[in-house]
Amino acid sequence: MSLKYHQLDSSVEKQIKENISKGILSSYRFMDENAVRRNMEKDKNSVLRPSFGRDIEKILHLPLYNRYNDKTQVFSFYNNDDITRRGLHVQLVSRISRNIGRMLGLNLDLIESIALGHDVGHTPFGHAGERYLSELLQKETGRHFNHNVHSIRVLDILYRRNISLQTLDGILCHNGEFELNEYRPQKGLTFEQYDNNVELCYTEGGEAIKKLVPSTLEGCVVRICDILAYIGKDRQDAITAKILSDDSIFSSEFIGSKNAEMINNLTVILKRGMMFETKILKNSIIYFIVATQVRKLANPLFTRVCEFFVLQ
Repeated sequence: MSLKYHQLDSSVEKQIKENISKGILSSYRFMDENAVRRNMEKDKNSVLRPSFGRDIEKILHLPLYNRYNDKTQVFSFYNNDDITRRGLHVQLVSRISRNIGRMLGLNLDLIESIALGHDVGHTPFGHAGERYLSELLQKETGRHFNHNVHSIRVLDILYRRNISLQTLDGILCHNGEFELNEYRPQKGLTFEQYDNNVELCYTEGGEAIKKLVPSTLEGCVVRICDILAYIGKDRQDAITAKILSDDSIFSSEFIGSKNAEMINNLTVILKRGMMFETKILKNSIIYFIVATQVRKLANPLFTRVCEFFVLQ
């Protein structure tokens, strides 16, 4: 069966090509020279090593980055090397995000640093492992464990890599599990506000996390692309694990049934909504598809499978 790829409108594609050829950048692009760090005397922006390029390198050279490869995305305890690992997932998020960011004229280094670091504190055994650890932590301390919070704890506290506020905030706010109808960057973030957000995540858990919105448009793009990266791949893994049949389809045929179709077609939907409204990512169409269609088929099943292996 041939894949069905939707295309951008010719006028939109023409405008994007013109902007790229002229080097036109978005007025909402976050500039490297405006990066904020806890220690501003170190890791200064330069031509050789721009601010967010430094963040990328710090994350790549982190010991815990290697551990991505030992963590499966959804399905654990499957003796199959073709099941997606988090090392591949973060690369896919980065690739899809940078593709959209390039069309919007955003900061691709900031996008990549958020994407590559967003799951560095994730547990083994997927979200089932995350929930189990949170239950244990709540019994002992009354506080919540969430992988996005632990990811920034790894970078900011445990390894003290002096990562920029913009990268840390994008990682903290990345959770694609909490979809929004609209992604409006919360500009003007300070480390005091950021630290307060982190503490609320520990004390309130999901109630605080679902209210988080990235402070940059780059962070908003990564958050949405986290969803795009796992929808098709999780379905593909379910077929590989023989949990879904290959002819299982989503109730919205527009997005397709193969991973490649989904990434392309959902990117087209997003770009149509963002072309003339780059400050706010108006996301009602993709929200409807993700929350109402895709999750109805996939996520409840994935949750039961993971809980069976981890908790029984």
